[in-house]
Amino acid sequence: MAESKGTQRVDNMVKLLKKWQNIERQAISDTAEIMEKTDNALVRQIMEIIRNDSVQHHRVQQFLIDSLTTSPVKLTPEELGEVWDAIEAHDEHEKEVIEIAKELKEECRFFVQRSLIEYLLVDEQKHDTILEQLNEFKKNLYPYG
Repeated sequence: MAESKGTQRVDNMVKLLKKWQNIERQAISDTAEIMEKTDNALVRQIMEIIRNDSVQHHRVQQFLIDSLTTSPVKLTPEELGEVWDAIEAHDEHEKEVIEIAKELKEECRFFVQRSLIEYLLVDEQKHDTILEQLNEFKKNLYPYG
């Protein structure tokens, strides 16, 4: 019996996610190796940022693989409701930090520091975007409000 298009799509997604995970594992190894080879604080900091991001990417990719193969994503309105006030409060902190980072970026005239502030700003904006996506998910859980 032939596989359905949906099954083929999932199988291909899992295959690509696993390939991506292999690349992330290599990035983790590569950045650690680079960190061992240098005492330069800036290079070490950048490699540590990349390494930590690669570790997190690998974890998210595994979550995606699991959600496609063994553990479907589930979230009830009650589960989200239990933490929603705390999520909204956290989002306000994210927005405040974004404004601080924007101000710092505007004030900073030093290339290295400005570059790292820009990195932090983009990362904080990413957090805000993820929380906005969770809010969209919430709206789909509660179709009438």
